[in-house]
Amino acid sequence: MYHCLCNNNFFKMKIAILGWGSLIWQPKALKYDRELDWDKNGPYLPIEFSRISNDGRLTLVIDDNATPVQVLFAISQYKKLDEAILDLAIREGCDKDRIGRYDKVSDEFIPNDFSFQKAIKEWIKKTDCDAVIWTNLGKRFKDKIGLTHNIENVIQYLETLPKEAKVIAEEYIRKAPEQIKTKFRKKIEEELNWKPMV
Repeated sequence: MYHCLCNNNFFKMKIAILGWGSLIWQPKALKYDRELDWDKNGPYLPIEFSRISNDGRLTLVIDDNATPVQVLFAISQYKKLDEAILDLAIREGCDKDRIGRYDKVSDEFIPNDFSFQKAIKEWIKKTDCDAVIWTNLGKRFKDKIGLTHNIENVIQYLETLPKEAKVIAEEYIRKAPEQIKTKFRKKIEEELNWKPMV
């Protein structure tokens, strides 16, 4: 294992990518170690179906109000942090500043006010990874449709989606890793019978 002593762009790093949603079952061109695949023993983070995407899906994001669940991780094929960040941003279709990261060597978080630093630090020190990155998109429910983000409104939103949007919304929820057992997911399974696809 190589450690960075100054500028991380000049040293080989082992970089973990955290995942909990479509990144797992639809990584597209993301460059990660497919032989090792996704490891189920990632850190515990509060994840919930709290973001409405542009195509209408209700997607999983880090949510301060959610219950922590154990997320997954994979190892980037890139050895430079800036390259791994760009690769994930391309896969996610977002700006690089929406990719969270922690550099174990410099002990630096970006964003520096990330709320769950302790969970990341406790996890990474048990690994041989030098850095970890994750998609850091925020909640987007109330500001998208004007309704409070609660389970009743989530069910109503999913039930009233147009047919095509409803199909991809169901696919996302059912294909999300089975270990991402959120409170909302349990209720969606009960109300809509959208159970995990294995």
